[in-house]
Amino acid sequence: MPFYLEEKNQFQPDIAEIASKITPRSKALIFNSPNNPTGTVFSEDTLQQIAALAVKHDLWVIADEIYARILFSGDYKSIYAMPGMKERTIIIDGFSKSFAMTGWRLGYAVAPKHFIDALDMLVLNTFTCTAEFSQVAAIEALSDSTNAVDAMVLEYRKRRDLFVNKLNQIPGFRCLSPDGAFYAWVNVEETGLPAEEIQRLLLEEAGVAAIAGAAFGPAGKNYLRFSLVSARNLLEEALERIERVSTKWRAAVAR
Repeated sequence: MPFYLEEKNQFQPDIAEIASKITPRSKALIFNSPNNPTGTVFSEDTLQQIAALAVKHDLWVIADEIYARILFSGDYKSIYAMPGMKERTIIIDGFSKSFAMTGWRLGYAVAPKHFIDALDMLVLNTFTCTAEFSQVAAIEALSDSTNAVDAMVLEYRKRRDLFVNKLNQIPGFRCLSPDGAFYAWVNVEETGLPAEEIQRLLLEEAGVAAIAGAAFGPAGKNYLRFSLVSARNLLEEALERIERVSTKWRAAVAR
């Protein structure tokens, strides 16, 4: 059963909502922080409360930490490190985001040994193995001897600041600055148009691609998700195109 990240809560989880959805049949809590699509980084207090629920109800926690290194301030807090959580947490991570190894399909899990033994059995009966050269590349990536990840995150921060600041100047758009990952989660409710229509207008009339938020669940129906991985000059051009197309809904915003 899903729980939702809402703008009124700064896209932090509502712990009471999560607690209300736990039943005797519940086995695990699953979350993604930094989050796709919102860019939210769950606060330490939020993680402590989720950990308390997991212990209370004897639940596993599956923490998708694929964006953990793409953090715009502070240090990443993993629920794995909290009291009582090491033995009930499964971390899912990979190389496609932090190390720009998209398409290599290389990932890993961190979990108690008995769980890893079960995962080994699953993997052996699902696919054969990862290519050796990509495993060697992954080892080099983890060492990050040239601080490439830090440099990349610094550039993403600049792209975030550029894109979010200018998006918030476009009538009908509202975007909270993400704390991590590389997405802008934009509220378009004030345009007066459905997010799917805004998505269509941007693609067909401006050549700018975004994803209507309903693709991520019903709580996203008034949102668009933009990716910030393109170079700054391309993001600036995209913003100019969005600004031109915004004439389609400016009248609705002015009313």
